[in-house]
Amino acid sequence: MNWFINLIIYQITWFICVLGGNDLSWIPLIFLGIHLYLSPYRKADSMLIIALFCVGIVIDGTLKVLGLFNFTSDSFPIPYWLMVVWLVLATLPNHSLAWMKKRPFLSAFFGALGGPLAYWAGVRLGAASFNWPLLQSIITLAIVWALLWPLVMLLSNFLLPEEKEKGMS
Repeated sequence: MNWFINLIIYQITWFICVLGGNDLSWIPLIFLGIHLYLSPYRKADSMLIIALFCVGIVIDGTLKVLGLFNFTSDSFPIPYWLMVVWLVLATLPNHSLAWMKKRPFLSAFFGALGGPLAYWAGVRLGAASFNWPLLQSIITLAIVWALLWPLVMLLSNFLLPEEKEKGMS
């Protein structure tokens, strides 16, 4: 799958989930199904999707229990739309973000930047609210994502080594 299309579809599905909440969270699942159908890395993508789905529920569920944020459309442990965001996020490491696989420090940097930005944008768009002071919320999320994203890329590389990617292109 073209890296640019992969990235654009992720952004579209993110907006659908954040703006549409639980009511529209089924729409990105169609994109996810199409992605898996077209992906040359279907098995690796599927395993990463399952892993990130579980990790996402634990991370965001824990942060919610700790009182970092609340969601406008609530479910336990996190809203369905946020679960879908985690599912679709898992399509990026083997495609549009594959260049990060062997760059752990860059992955940590982009995790520390992109993770908090996504949550902050969700708050600004009305899908959630921070209960902690903004700076404390952003720093906490930056630490979580600086640790998480290199691990995601490591798992992605384990499931689909770069050599195998080149062989399948």
